[in-house]
Amino acid sequence: MTALWIVGIVLFLLLVIFLSRVGAEMVFGEETGVTLRLGPVRVQVLPRKEKAKKPKKEKPPKKRKEEKSKKKMPKITGRAILRGLPELWGIAKKGLRMTFRRIRISPMEISAVIGGEDPADTAILYGKLNAAMWTVMPVLTELVQMPDAHIHLEPDLQGGETRVRGKVGITARIWDLTVMGFACGIPLIKWFLRLRKQPQPAAKGTDSLPRKDEKNGKQENQPQRNDGDRHEQGAGDGEQ
Repeated sequence: MTALWIVGIVLFLLLVIFLSRVGAEMVFGEETGVTLRLGPVRVQVLPRKEKAKKPKKEKPPKKRKEEKSKKKMPKITGRAILRGLPELWGIAKKGLRMTFRRIRISPMEISAVIGGEDPADTAILYGKLNAAMWTVMPVLTELVQMPDAHIHLEPDLQGGETRVRGKVGITARIWDLTVMGFACGIPLIKWFLRLRKQPQPAAKGTDSLPRKDEKNGKQENQPQRNDGDRHEQGAGDGEQ
């Protein structure tokens, strides 16, 4: 009988944990703030509260160990991430469909002014962002609860800087996040590994042509010779 009570209490606690809602709310713009939510408890992460610093005791310097040579990890460029966004969006849609609109995004207030030095580039970027927004938002409203979404984009063709401000919050049950983790975990890892394996852009070549070094047999850069110079040189030798 005692074992049944213990099993019942454990199952009840697991049910309460999986049905609890967690979330985060972020404010960005002039000031940045992040607040985490775990059930009724809210914890402010940013900005951190300043604490009185205690004077640290000076420790004797330790001998530095020889650092082992490590392989450099390939850098992931912004262009590679942009090219992989459609695949990432497909993975996210698969996971969100399994939550049956139980994830809630509220508030959703974003205001962005797109600027830049070149007005043509600014207009192109503004058009791409508008197309992406009107492509993603209708699908996103079908997958999650988003009752009060307000997104405003505006171009600044006078050479100003890009400015973004807003407030975004998202909440979900722990069970739904677990389901999304199982559905999207492996595809996300594969997506990330493919980004790392993408070749780096090659360095720009010079206008010179390779030639072989007579001593070492290696190729070195040698300026291209014009056939017209050979003709003029032959003519000069004939005159002599």
